[in-house]
Amino acid sequence: MEIKEARQYVIDRLNYAFKPKSVAVIGASRNEKKVGFKVIQGLRRCGYEGIIYPINVKATEVAGLPAYKSILDVPDDVDLAFVSLPATGVFEALEQCVEKKVKIAVVSSSGFGEIGNKNLQNEITEYCRENGLPLIGPNLVGIGTPYHNYNCGFVPYLPNKGPVALISQSGSNLLAALGSSQLDHFGISMFVGLGNKADVDFSEVIKYAEQEEHTKCIAVYIEALDSPEAFKKACLECEKPITVIKVGSSKIGVKAAFAHTASDNTGHNNAEYDQLFQESGVMREETWQEFLDTSLALGMCPPLRGDNVVMITNGGGAGLLACDHFERLGMPLKELKEISQNLRSAIRKYMPSFGSPLNPVDISGTATSEMYGGALRTAYRDENVDGIVISVCPTAVTDVEAITDTVIEIHKQYKTLGKPFIMECQGGNECREAIMKLRDHGIPAFSTMEQAVNAMVALREYSHIMSRKEELLKQAHAEEEEEK
Repeated sequence: MEIKEARQYVIDRLNYAFKPKSVAVIGASRNEKKVGFKVIQGLRRCGYEGIIYPINVKATEVAGLPAYKSILDVPDDVDLAFVSLPATGVFEALEQCVEKKVKIAVVSSSGFGEIGNKNLQNEITEYCRENGLPLIGPNLVGIGTPYHNYNCGFVPYLPNKGPVALISQSGSNLLAALGSSQLDHFGISMFVGLGNKADVDFSEVIKYAEQEEHTKCIAVYIEALDSPEAFKKACLECEKPITVIKVGSSKIGVKAAFAHTASDNTGHNNAEYDQLFQESGVMREETWQEFLDTSLALGMCPPLRGDNVVMITNGGGAGLLACDHFERLGMPLKELKEISQNLRSAIRKYMPSFGSPLNPVDISGTATSEMYGGALRTAYRDENVDGIVISVCPTAVTDVEAITDTVIEIHKQYKTLGKPFIMECQGGNECREAIMKLRDHGIPAFSTMEQAVNAMVALREYSHIMSRKEELLKQAHAEEEEEK
């Protein structure tokens, strides 16, 4: 349901959703295949240190824990109630949560707006709003944060710790990102599935993520916006980068989005969303991979303040792929002599005579970690260089591990200069291991040249967004005053 702007009481209560000291599972089950059992199992497996209260009308014990017939029977305060009941039982459970003075409720149950049962969904939303009980959901997969060993829902694992706050309407895509986190070291600070987002809105989670200490970038998967003005205001006021992917714009996608999370895109075309995102100061990605890659780069790197990017590679082919893709995206590489008068001669010291000191800088297939290190330091030290991309292609003489260790140490030394640094490692297992190690040390690393270029261009785009965001916010405030 629509809100005009993010509600402060909801933002404040979200702390109990991501850092609860106690969780009541309403609909806790002794059946190991049921959601009501998986929630308790997930909390225990991840090392959650708070108190778990199983609520089951027929049991005195669930998963080895004392069970209560009603949340009203719980002797102590409850921060979060996770409701996993048939849709018909949810309203009564929420009434008891209000009576118990529960801080916030999460409803995983389906059977609401997504199957046409919008009246019941609106009824529980209105009741929760009238009684000041924030409701996340219904029809969601879970919520959590690896920084507090907290995984509440039927998510099978916690993601790796990292800088990206992930807010998603889709449970399956949320699970895909969490899986990517484990497999590809895509670091996540907090995550939530909003499902039908009957009450708690994107804007409110964005405002919460802005103040969350581990979050450096906010990534939002959207099927539809009920409250575009609240979204716009929250994004404009946010000082952290925000990237979005908006789906459900195709003819059949409109119907699929409604059947999935009751998301109504009728009357809202793709061009209108493009305009809204531009006015909101957020970056819109078209594909899932671009969404993840951009989020990672924005979470790990400062914005790219200028167009002077230096690329260092041991493979001419990788360099050519980069040249073409940078130009396709409207940010062509410049020759070293155009960037800085002495850069060409300075970097020439770290390549054989048959290397190429243009840009990309090809230090040849015989490049050592010392050569990479020297070229990287030179680029970092030149005040005219705005950003750096390094590509590694394994040859019989390439020590990928040594190169990786070298660039990590140099990055530690020079990252305070505020220059984005991105790696591309194209090859087999040694390159995959290098990518994971680089990401673990705060360096965005990718397996293809296109991903690396996309990420660097996204950092430049974010710099432009930062420059115009103040003006966008002024315009938004002026429009608000006119409406009053």
